[in-house]
Amino acid sequence: MLRIKQVLIIALFAHGALFTMPASALSDMNDKPTTFDSLVSKGKWTVMEVWASDCPMCRASIHHTIDFQVSNPDVTVVGVSLDGAEGKADAEKFIDEYGLTFPNVLSNPSEIDQYLYTTAKESFIGTPTFVVYNPEGKLLAVQPGAVTEEELSAFIKKQDKPAS
Repeated sequence: MLRIKQVLIIALFAHGALFTMPASALSDMNDKPTTFDSLVSKGKWTVMEVWASDCPMCRASIHHTIDFQVSNPDVTVVGVSLDGAEGKADAEKFIDEYGLTFPNVLSNPSEIDQYLYTTAKESFIGTPTFVVYNPEGKLLAVQPGAVTEEELSAFIKKQDKPAS
């Protein structure tokens, strides 16, 4: 009986070792590891768009993010491609095709899901998803689905209004 318990304990530890959380997959487009916290500007609003190169809605709506960036140069805009390291070529093609000039990083769906759950107690639903931080670096909104330039601008303007 003792031998069975020992085998079970060893099996449980071995099972846990096989399924440990991988190191962060988040990297910049030059394969340099990065963190979500480092993407958030302190002292400026930050809008993060989570996208994928094979997402039809991302392709149809990316122009809103581009327009927002042009109209709001004082806001940091960052793209998070869920194509991952293995889909880097697809992400680069998307960036080139749409002329994205804001920084983009590579991640994957499980990593963004873990990040959103940890920071906002929300699950990742799909792409595109917008994540908005105030100038103090506080997460204020997680919005799945396409968002227009006007909607992003209005949200930030409303948050910037002094409380009455």
